[in-house]
Amino acid sequence: MAELDEIKQTTVSGLVFRRDHSHRRSSTLLPWITAKQDLRYLRGVVKKIVRAADLREELSFTSFRHGGFTEGADSDLTDAELRAAGRHRSSRQLPTYAKRTRKQLISGTKKRREERTKAAGLSE
Repeated sequence: MAELDEIKQTTVSGLVFRRDHSHRRSSTLLPWITAKQDLRYLRGVVKKIVRAADLREELSFTSFRHGGFTEGADSDLTDAELRAAGRHRSSRQLPTYAKRTRKQLISGTKKRREERTKAAGLSE
């Protein structure tokens, strides 16, 4: 518990995966980004976590990203909210990450039906 409390004191908001050690130039736990500004090292770290947790081998860093976006879309988050959560500037990437699900289809159908019945003054 003390470790979690300590992490809360130095948390940089928005980062899911952070280094578990200090950087030579910063006492704040930084994200795992290499000199080329990519996440190659983090991919290996996530693979180790997946294996240690005895999860399906095909899971990867991007699997969790896709899953989070799809979960957000299922929760009726707006495009702006999804973009903010994923740090995207444009909504063009959203269809790549937020997969269509049956829940989204049903939710959309219900919303359209509610609008039609309201507009026509009908009851369901």
